[in-house]
This record gives sequence, structure tokens and C-alpha cells, in this order.
Amino acid sequence: MTKTSQNENPPFEQTDQLNRDSSVNLAVRHSIQNTTDGWNGCLARDLETGVADDLYPYLWLLATQDASHIDPLHKQLVKKRIVTIAEDPKLHLVWFYETVYIKPLPDYLLNYAMWREHIPKPPVQSVRTRPRYDKHRAALGFLRSYSFLIQHESDFIIAQRANLLPKYVSFQRFQKFIQPFRSVHDDDVSHRYQYGQFRLTRLDWAVRVIRIAGILHLVRTERLVPWNYQIQLWQTTQSLQFYAAPLISIFAILSLVLSSMQVVIAALGSNTWEVFVRVSWVFSVATIIFAIIPVLVALIGVVVLLIVHGQFALRMKWKKIRSKKEAEY
Repeated sequence: MTKTSQNENPPFEQTDQLNRDSSVNLAVRHSIQNTTDGWNGCLARDLETGVADDLYPYLWLLATQDASHIDPLHKQLVKKRIVTIAEDPKLHLVWFYETVYIKPLPDYLLNYAMWREHIPKPPVQSVRTRPRYDKHRAALGFLRSYSFLIQHESDFIIAQRANLLPKYVSFQRFQKFIQPFRSVHDDDVSHRYQYGQFRLTRLDWAVRVIRIAGILHLVRTERLVPWNYQIQLWQTTQSLQFYAAPLISIFAILSLVLSSMQVVIAALGSNTWEVFVRVSWVFSVATIIFAIIPVLVALIGVVVLLIVHGQFALRMKWKKIRSKKEAEY
């Protein structure tokens, strides 16, 4: 098979399609209008990875620059990762410790008529003038990622048990359908799918750095980059537990260093090394300040959180009272 951009038809044969439903039935299933705008919105909701596309110039610092760097599903289990469904496309193939997020394969991407009517190939463009998001390139990249995820029958069984694939699809038919996507070139897919899987912790740090750089006008992005790629700690106690371990480790190291300094000063006796004493004094003061800062930050954070929650509750209460009064009139 040649590059997809050279092929005027969908990337698979009509006889190999896995879904033969009409666009009307598919639209009802996905709660949209069976119109071009309806399907464009549905495709953007299922395939657009805005933040990852904005991070594209810096992704080489975060992950292996290889689209095939995707662990098959059986290997995800070998690495003790739990396969978790994520409908948000930005989380597809993002892993966080013992969890890997995978977006289920939408059934309309298995339909030949859908590709012809609503997922046409874009016009030939240079890399510089190419938009960050294109539904055809995003769909190609998404399906190519599944060709790496499911390579063995065991991967297929795991995918069906995890509800990533429709139950009516057999392994043999799926292999025949997905085979053309394995030879899709990087030039034919969206920016995000020129890479494989990502580590969520690295993405979180990347968006924070880009957000600060954007505030300082050091970089420009098409949209406002959030402070977190994906929030994982939803409760205050979770945040305290998450950050407590590294802080305790740092305090233990600092305590060991301070104790060592005291031993050295005591051993020197009257022959005190003046420079060492000064350094020890500065280090001790810095340690005290460092120990106080996390406590203050935690207290301020709790107060701010209570204020924000209180404002939200009052705002919702006032909104409900106002809507009730308007209904009476």
C-alpha cells in the first residue's frame, strides 16, 4: 500500500468494513444531527487533541519520537497497568503509574460510507501551512494507534473485555480491516499521532512550563494551555498524601545534613572553622524557612479552597433564587 495521501478512496476496502449501519442510525447512536456540521462536531469531540497538538514542538523532550512506541494491550497488563476507558481523546494512550487510558474505537470509523461522506482527505498542503487539527489525519492516526495496540489475538480479547471494540467484530475481520493502517506514514496523520504513548506526569510538567512561558510571552500557543494536562487528585487529602512523601524525604535528608554539621562543629571544638560555621548558619536558617513554607502554602491553599467553594455555592444559590423569581413573573 502506498501513502494514504496518494489514495483517493478510504484507507480500507468496502468489503472489509466492520460497520454497515446507515449514517442516520449512527447519528442517532451518537446523539447528533445527521448533517455535515453534526458529524464535524462529533469527529472533533472524538478525535481533536488540542493541548497535545499545541505541545507538538516540545513533545520530543517528553516521549520517544516514534509513533509505534505503543505497548500492545497484553504488554500493558504485563506492566501491571489497568486499562481504563477515557472518552476524552487527549487521554488516549496516556498512562499514569498503574493506569493506562484508552479511548474506545468509535463505530462510525469502521464504516466505509462515513469515510467517503464525512472524512475526506484534505488538500495537499505543506507541513508549515497545515492546520493543527484535521479530521482525516486525526482519524488515520487514531486507527493506526489501534494497529499497534492490537497485534495478537490476546490483545483483541483484552480490547473486547475492556469494551474498546464493538462486540460484533471478530479477530480475523478486525485484522483484515486494520492492516492498511499499519503502513500509514507519519506525514498523513495529525501531530499528536506522530508519537505513541505518553506519561501523564511529564505532560503535566510540560503544560505548566508552557503556561508560565506563555504568561511571560516567551512562547505562543493557539489556545490557553491549562495548568494540568489532566487533574488526577480531586480531593485535598489526596493532594496532601501525594506531596507528603517527597517532602518527608527532603526533610529527612536536610535533618541528616544538619546533624552532620553539628557533629563537625562539636568535633572542631575551639579550632572552629569560621567559613564552615557561617555556611552551617545559613543552611540552618534556609532549612527552617523551607520547613515553614509548605505549611503556610497548605494553610493558604485550604483557605482559598474554602473561599472558592463558598463563592460557588452562593452563586448557584443566587442563580436558583433568581430563576425562580423570573418564573413567577
